[in-house]
Amino acid sequence: MTHDTTHPRTDSPETENAHEHAHAHAHAHETEHEHAIEHDAVVIGGGAAGLSAALTLARARRDVVVVDAGEPRNAPADGVHGFLGLDGIAPLELLRRGRAEVESYGGVIVSGTATDVRRTGRGGAPGFTVEVATPDGGHRTLRARRLVVSTGLVDALPPVDGLSARWGRDVVHCPYCHGWEVRDRAIGVIGTGPMSMHQTLLFRQWSDDVTLFANDRLAPDDGDRARLEARGVRIVEGPVASVRVEDDRLTGVVLADGTTVPVGAVAVATSVAARSDVLVSLGLDAEPHPSGMGTIVAADPVTGQSAEPGVWLAGNLTNPGHQVVMAAASGVMAGAALNMDLVSAETRAAVEAVETWSADAPRRSATAPPTISETAPETAPPTSPQNQHPPRPGGELFDAAYWEDRYGTEGWAWSGDPNAALVDEVAALTPGRALDIGSGEGGDAIWLARRGWTVTGTDIAVNALDKARARAEEVDAEAAGRITWEQHDITGWTPPRASYDLVTSHFMHLPAADRDRVFRGLGEAVAPGGSVLIVGHDLSDLDSDAHRLHHPELMFGVDELVALFDPVEWTIVTAETRERETAAGHEGPATVRDVVVRAVRAL
Repeated sequence: MTHDTTHPRTDSPETENAHEHAHAHAHAHETEHEHAIEHDAVVIGGGAAGLSAALTLARARRDVVVVDAGEPRNAPADGVHGFLGLDGIAPLELLRRGRAEVESYGGVIVSGTATDVRRTGRGGAPGFTVEVATPDGGHRTLRARRLVVSTGLVDALPPVDGLSARWGRDVVHCPYCHGWEVRDRAIGVIGTGPMSMHQTLLFRQWSDDVTLFANDRLAPDDGDRARLEARGVRIVEGPVASVRVEDDRLTGVVLADGTTVPVGAVAVATSVAARSDVLVSLGLDAEPHPSGMGTIVAADPVTGQSAEPGVWLAGNLTNPGHQVVMAAASGVMAGAALNMDLVSAETRAAVEAVETWSADAPRRSATAPPTISETAPETAPPTSPQNQHPPRPGGELFDAAYWEDRYGTEGWAWSGDPNAALVDEVAALTPGRALDIGSGEGGDAIWLARRGWTVTGTDIAVNALDKARARAEEVDAEAAGRITWEQHDITGWTPPRASYDLVTSHFMHLPAADRDRVFRGLGEAVAPGGSVLIVGHDLSDLDSDAHRLHHPELMFGVDELVALFDPVEWTIVTAETRERETAAGHEGPATVRDVVVRAVRAL
């Protein structure tokens, strides 16, 4: 009917992680593997509740994906009612508009069915993997920092012939949803349980011709009969067999003995069951609703917070009495509560990062190399004004807090394979000392070490370095002995001058004000005869169908990069834009373009 109850639906957009295109410390290992994508939030179920949660999150500048099968329970209804400003709108039209609004703020709407959800956060921290069955019979995986689940309910109608065919038309259940539409008709209420008495008295508000069919499911006591009689409601005993339909209109209720009682509409209280299978692996089981209407999954009635940290519930999944407008409101609350949870986590991590930075100040002061310029003091903490990280859409910073949280989940964010441009440009070089900026989980650094390079891998996130160290030991213990892992924020750290035969940076995207200074600094770290290799997303990639944040201020072209290297001191060996195929398009594979520049420093 007009309650918000949708079929669960999930789908991976196979997108590159949008966060990877505006960060200050260059997580190097972009991958075509959908496991690499970790969204701020994944919303499972795209009815009014789920879309409202997604809209709230998208407007809060969060990376959110709504996954939904597109089969709302209320689809048979002619219209949604009681929704201020949208009264009478067709259910599917409401969802169409809602999806468009979510997408207008950068949210993604995809298709599929969630089959399982697993916690992947370490030490009890939030972080989830969602297994997805796609409409074409395929399988995908989504990763999320947090979840909203709004998969709704399933109705079970009583076994009365013809009832389901009229569901949502002249067979209704909610007087506030459809009472006006059946007003002044003869209304028959088919008894299904204790709620039918309540339902009968309510529908009497919309018609003075109401009949309660006991249907062998009700045994009204003397008090019930007195109330019904006082309101002019008739009681008909005996089981109901079917409804009569003539000229596509419901005209009567037929009893098992063949008696037909004329009515123009039927009200029936369904039994509902929570669509909660996807939550079972998290220990969130359905339980009986106190009203006896069926099952729900319990959550905080205000925020939607479930018993499982990091999971919010919204809509009829938690309350079968919610109309669409109420379900939408619960989605707004869940989205806002989820966002606040992320804000709190990011703030805690930021405080810890500053405290760690401050505690480590004596060591830095004793060992700090010369700085690139006076505008980037070596001693500035990662979150100080001198070291501001570029914003994600809406101004949120890619700071240490974000990346610690980003890499604080179990499993691998990236494939572990080296970047293709690194292999192409470096395979023929004689191994020496290498500096890998933004080493992430170590794919490039490990590849270099296995080819004989002595490597320093740096990243802003301790969690990333821990994963890289573990991966190196697992892949090749001997090569791991040639890698030193160091935590640095490249916007505030100056690599030692003339110390490396190779300096690599893959997909580090900074505002122009920081970009020139940082890239020149990478060049200063190259020893005579050594190479600097910089790879990034080309400005021309703005028109690609790849699912990434298209922010021209964070992207650059070949000429801009080449101009940073003085031709007297540098020889440009490679300066080109290379096309490659990615599975991370909105509608499937897409062509993307990478800037690849390698320069060799004069002897």
